[in-house]
Amino acid sequence: MKPCERIRKTSVGKKQVVALTGLALVGFLATHLAGNFLMFKGAQAFDSYAEFLEHQTLLPLAELGLLAFFLVHIVWGLKVFIENRRARPQRYAVEASTDAWPYAARWMGYSGVLTLVFLVVHVATFKFMGPEEGPEDSIFAWVMFNFKNPLYSFFYVGCMVSLAIHLSHGIKSAFQTLGVNDPRLTPFIERAGVAVALALTAGFASLPIWALTKGG
Repeated sequence: MKPCERIRKTSVGKKQVVALTGLALVGFLATHLAGNFLMFKGAQAFDSYAEFLEHQTLLPLAELGLLAFFLVHIVWGLKVFIENRRARPQRYAVEASTDAWPYAARWMGYSGVLTLVFLVVHVATFKFMGPEEGPEDSIFAWVMFNFKNPLYSFFYVGCMVSLAIHLSHGIKSAFQTLGVNDPRLTPFIERAGVAVALALTAGFASLPIWALTKGG
């Protein structure tokens, strides 16, 4: 069986693709959060950062690649989730006892769907609508305009909590799928996965909370 065919037709191949794309997206989230933290420095810093990105020649290509990573990870992840549930309906109830967050494994598919919904809303709001729809021609002003809407901010924070649940199990599962399953390393990877999930969630959630309370 050819490598591409093996990946497409076997459960192991799909899981490996989901694991690799998932870890790559964790790296993207960390980088994206670092850029978003410039909001705390004010409009000039954040708008300058956004303008710098917009003037990068390879930005459209990078965005297409990122979109492909998200779609492959979510669609194939859902396929693996559904296949596992059909094959062994009680699997996640048993595996959950080994996780730091007991029900994270059982909710992987549902948290993945919610992440997809969030991605569509987030991209539509900040990519296709843009600052011209807001009160000022400024990316910072447009972000603040949306974050100061309690409904959007509550939706955003709720999706970040769902993302934390997804990552808390997903990071450990990704390393296991890729063969890192040493009894001495697994507990460390599990704790690190939970720490990364909480850090990313707290970081992203801090932005709308700051905007609602005392943002500029």
